[in-house]
Amino acid sequence: MPRKTTILILILALVTGILLFLAVSEGQKPKAPETSTTPTQGQVPKTATVFFSPQSVDLSTGAATPTSSVDILMDTGGSEVVGAQLELQYDPKSLTNVRLTPGNDVNSFFGPNVVILFNEVTPTTGRISFAIAISPDEKTKKGIGRIASLNFSRVFNAQGTTTVSFLDKTIVTILGEDDSILKETMPLNIILTQTQQFTPPATTQ
Repeated sequence: MPRKTTILILILALVTGILLFLAVSEGQKPKAPETSTTPTQGQVPKTATVFFSPQSVDLSTGAATPTSSVDILMDTGGSEVVGAQLELQYDPKSLTNVRLTPGNDVNSFFGPNVVILFNEVTPTTGRISFAIAISPDEKTKKGIGRIASLNFSRVFNAQGTTTVSFLDKTIVTILGEDDSILKETMPLNIILTQTQQFTPPATTQ
């Protein structure tokens, strides 16, 4: 298992333990240890979707190196989640100044007390690695909301179109499970230059 994914699972397991401790201290009846601390063997339902908003950006007009910012949203599909790990890929020959900003304000999905586990952009390979989770004293989250924002610029003279895609290692996690509940991801489509249509020169008789 990749090191970053292992770290995320361990931290989420710690969050699970702390939440269970708080439940006991408040007089709530805790679940049996085999179900509250040990992941189940069955596959969890896949309900979550991670996507960009907007899903298409046009950088073909304006400045020589136009910039843009898009939000990354998550729809939990009715599940209550505790965190997410995003692994994204972009073309460094098409995009530059790439930066991922965590959604850690009151208007973000996980709120201002969210824990940022890691946030790395590798320009040479076009790889983005980002993980976010609730803090130990927070409740699980359900619904639709922004988990991060992606900022980038077009490389000068970059041509055609490009995408920012989610890799298979992208996961969405719930309490008590190692398995991801991610059902679907949707890439970001970027227009770098408009396709020029050839118009034949006029002829005279």
